[in-house]
Amino acid sequence: MIEIKDLSVVYQSSQETYTALKDIHLSMPMGGTCALIGPSGSGKSTLLKVMAGIITNFTGTVEIDGQAVSPTRQKIGFIPQNYGLLPWKNVYENICLGLKIKNKQAKIDKNSVDFIMKQLGIDGLGQRYPGELSGGQQQRVSLARAFLLKPDLLLMDEPFSALDAITREEIQDLFLEVWKKHAVSTVLVTHYVEEAVYLGQKIVILSTEPGRISKIIDNPLFGEIDIRNKREFFELSLQLRNFIKEDWSNC
Repeated sequence: MIEIKDLSVVYQSSQETYTALKDIHLSMPMGGTCALIGPSGSGKSTLLKVMAGIITNFTGTVEIDGQAVSPTRQKIGFIPQNYGLLPWKNVYENICLGLKIKNKQAKIDKNSVDFIMKQLGIDGLGQRYPGELSGGQQQRVSLARAFLLKPDLLLMDEPFSALDAITREEIQDLFLEVWKKHAVSTVLVTHYVEEAVYLGQKIVILSTEPGRISKIIDNPLFGEIDIRNKREFFELSLQLRNFIKEDWSNC
């Protein structure tokens, strides 16, 4: 279980004090997915950084299986908007990077790398460099690195926002296909309502000033076949969009 209780984050400078998150309560089972939607300034990225162990100055608790979150204790994967690939390393080296950082002495199992690359459709690209890849290919490399790590928690900050609409849907499908095989606990930030409905078992809507949870939805459509073409998908997306429009207009 991943549990967040009474979480608040306050930024202080010499001139002002700013509350980024206030009284956040959230729980999700291990192996689940959670989509976060919120306006600019609602603390979405701050919440991910707290869960990643990057921000440690907060009040409240953030736990993974009953233990306080810590990148030294748990394996936490993080995919930023720009994919986080090193341009001077080739695809194979970028995929292995997370595992090498976490397990300095461990030998990389080439078969495991080859397997995850094949699952994500990038086998044969191992010697190329990020600058030689399309956006969709770079995203696949980033996902391969995350899944190879076998993280206790995978955090994704608008991972598909830079892709065109068709490629974004293809990568969403691919992510779900691989996620089902590895059951990685995942929290992703998105600005797209449809993406949240498609990828989130749990959908969390944040409001701003300060960042609070306005609504939590246990998604009844998650995992259904051909979900994008179902009437219920459009209805739930419309309900969320109407709620968000009203909620955010009051921020």
